[in-house]
Amino acid sequence: MAVESIRRWFMGMKDSAACRRRLILAAAERLLGHYGPSKTTVADIARAAEVGVGTIYLEFPSKDAILIALSEQRYAAILAAMEAAATSEAPHAERLRLLLERRVDGFLALAEHGEHAVDLVHCGACPAIRSARVDFETRERALLEGLLRDGAAAGAFTCDDAPATIAAAILQAFTAFAPPVLYARPAEQVRAELAILHRLLLVGLARR
Repeated sequence: MAVESIRRWFMGMKDSAACRRRLILAAAERLLGHYGPSKTTVADIARAAEVGVGTIYLEFPSKDAILIALSEQRYAAILAAMEAAATSEAPHAERLRLLLERRVDGFLALAEHGEHAVDLVHCGACPAIRSARVDFETRERALLEGLLRDGAAAGAFTCDDAPATIAAAILQAFTAFAPPVLYARPAEQVRAELAILHRLLLVGLARR
């Protein structure tokens, strides 16, 4: 009985810590969207979350750790949408188009959450998130490489070069559709240009 009581207490503590962490991140996200990383302090976040500054440091060792956690959340959501496209039942060419489209959609959607919401996927505006950006780029390249390999095996794509090389080249070609360059022009223009690049890409990869 005593063991069960300890287990329930421990689980309650874990749930409490998880709730506290979510509360802090939600408050930080609201502030950062409006004021940006440089103008938002740990004290500001504590006030918005209605907790003490010490409580913040129980969950996060620094403001940078909060920025990284929020950046990782954003990137994870974009990757999840990309993965859903890559593993759908659609033809491989359509999967590739959807994967790249959802990548852009995810980045564009961030701009709807405040003037500075996009800073957390922009290393120039927020240097602390570089590690999150590098991890995202590694995972998206692996996802794209896997789709290209599957498409080639199914006879949908012709891959004269290694899928890893093609994946890297595609992502390099799509740098104009990623932060920060992406945000320098209207979303309508971005989507129109993206459709043109998709056509060029898919014609080049299609099995003849």
